[in-house]
Amino acid sequence: MKNKYPAERKSRSTELKGRLRSKDFEGNQEEVREIFKEIAADYDRVNRIISFGQIERWRHRLVSIMDIPEDGIVLDLGCGTGKLTKLVANRIRGGKVVGVDLTPEMIQIARKNLPGEYENVVEFSLGKGEDLVLRSNSFDVVTSAFTLRNVNDLKNVISEMKRIVKPGGKVYSLELAKPTLPGFREIYRFYFNRLLPLIGGVVQGDSKPYRYLADSLKRFPNQKKLKGLYQSAGLVEVHYQEIFGGIAAIHQGTKREN
Repeated sequence: MKNKYPAERKSRSTELKGRLRSKDFEGNQEEVREIFKEIAADYDRVNRIISFGQIERWRHRLVSIMDIPEDGIVLDLGCGTGKLTKLVANRIRGGKVVGVDLTPEMIQIARKNLPGEYENVVEFSLGKGEDLVLRSNSFDVVTSAFTLRNVNDLKNVISEMKRIVKPGGKVYSLELAKPTLPGFREIYRFYFNRLLPLIGGVVQGDSKPYRYLADSLKRFPNQKKLKGLYQSAGLVEVHYQEIFGGIAAIHQGTKREN
């Protein structure tokens, strides 16, 4: 869709439509797209399994620490089935939440599950984090949950998140992390690398998506290294908090004021 809207906004809805420009999202993430296409219908159950049933608490914790203006514009990158998107929408009055995901099947489920009262607050769109077709300096907050592990170029995605957030705006991410406590660390690794694919095979009849999830965590940087990537992207006031013994972590950073 060609951007027909002027720079000066007439309404929040008009401004949002001006942000979302059409583009062919075909790229080198076909494997990831196919994996999440396969598990789209069971995505929420998968997340409950890998989080020991704690994922809803983790999402609520993420939203509780967000600095969101009541009339703010928020991007939920890698929105999946829209669970976090809806929670964020509950925090704003007169603003907008944009949910972006790589997988059409996820977007379809997110739209289907969205209650009618959120239709004027939430908008879903296809997109990939490495090349967001969104205007620079246009969002008050950019957030993601369990997205960064699945991107091809993590440094570029974090830079994109920083690019589109306004000066003084916040970037947040909730991700699976790597426990450091001896004993617990080894138990978790055994669960995630060995038991999780077996459980997935029984629950879904296919262990491949769960093996992918385990492998993606192995490749993903630990909490301290991810903090460093936030800082390398130019974000300031970067810090993180661990959840559930370091199984997950919330990172946040601020875009420097001009």
